[in-house]
Amino acid sequence: MRQVEKHIIKKGHEWFDYCTEITTTSRKLYNRSQFTQRQAFFYGWQTQSQGQLDSVFKQDENYKALPAKVAQLVLKQNADAWTAYYKALKEYKLESTKFTGKPKPPGYVDEKNLVKFNNQAVGKGQFNKGWVVPSMSPIRIPVKPGLLFNDLCEVRIIPKTGCYVIEVVYEIVENSQFFCSLNPQLAASFDIGLDNLATIVFNDPTIQPIAINGKPLKSINQFYNKQVAKYRGLIKVGTSQRIQNIVRNRNNFVDSYLHQSTKMIVDECLRLGVTHVSIGKNEQWKTHLNLGKRTNQNFTQIPHARFIEMLTYKLHRVGITVVVNEESYTSRASFIDWDNIPTYQPNTHLKHTFSGKRVARAWYVSKHGLKIHADVNAAFNIGRKCNPKGFDSLVSILRDRGCLVVHPRRITPLFWRVCAKSAVA
Repeated sequence: MRQVEKHIIKKGHEWFDYCTEITTTSRKLYNRSQFTQRQAFFYGWQTQSQGQLDSVFKQDENYKALPAKVAQLVLKQNADAWTAYYKALKEYKLESTKFTGKPKPPGYVDEKNLVKFNNQAVGKGQFNKGWVVPSMSPIRIPVKPGLLFNDLCEVRIIPKTGCYVIEVVYEIVENSQFFCSLNPQLAASFDIGLDNLATIVFNDPTIQPIAINGKPLKSINQFYNKQVAKYRGLIKVGTSQRIQNIVRNRNNFVDSYLHQSTKMIVDECLRLGVTHVSIGKNEQWKTHLNLGKRTNQNFTQIPHARFIEMLTYKLHRVGITVVVNEESYTSRASFIDWDNIPTYQPNTHLKHTFSGKRVARAWYVSKHGLKIHADVNAAFNIGRKCNPKGFDSLVSILRDRGCLVVHPRRITPLFWRVCAKSAVA
């Protein structure tokens, strides 16, 4: 498993000018090689591999301005893009339904281009002294305690809006054997949403559901949209330093909030002893939204796929099994009435009927008038669909008691962390 250590370089930092210079040089070399590749493609010649590009551009001024290993990785980036294009085109011809459109040939890089320093382009002598120093650069990053040189994969300089991100990528030994659950049958299910970023339910009725507050993300996105619209209206065209700062601050907040949310969820799962997690996600669920202009904007600007990716690898790392499955009709079916949950078929006109209905954003009413939180209802149905063995035991409890806990406890990760520290103190 790989982990990434990030360092944000803003304007005014001592490394900012160097990052600008090397990413610009990388862009020039990439675009020159891209011109050669595109001409070969459009005139019916064969595009070139990394080795062929390296022999052609070895005397290029941009190639010489970069460390040799870095220049080779820029050309490899270009060759890999064309390899991926041909692979996607072949797959498109076999099954076009997997794609939203026909793959297009790789294009040019407009501004700055990614720069990679692999293990061979990092000084081993400086590493042994406690510093990660990429070749021919002023960058000096302290080595993470316990990190060996052979575990270091690469150092990346990534251009972002208003800043650069320097990433140190290293391998870690995947060790999930230490996790031992006191309740090996305990399973959880996640419903991903908007006001509630994630609603978590368990197949144990004595455990209260959890709702991760998603409103801070909605709030920051609304403020971001208003501020960007205001300043773009003033400058009419292009961008400005203020707009870049707004974009950078918003992206950093979202990234931090997702990390804190996933960390809190993993800690809670470990505390309770969860061994299996089910997550609902529909393919291309944001492509054909028709929820209204305001809701569409709110929903599409929250990176749910990144949230699921973060959550999945963090749960895997501690030894918890994760299954991501489609969630069609889980919000419409009634968990209390134990409705059958079909799978959406795009080419059928069959209409499905369900016992209950959603009467408000937060409430779902069953056939006999019992109310349950709508997101809790959807999360239980996702569990039934993704992990039937873990959640089928709840049917007997429904028959005996008539209902389960319906009021989730909402947690805002930013405040949760402060409260946790206060409790420890």
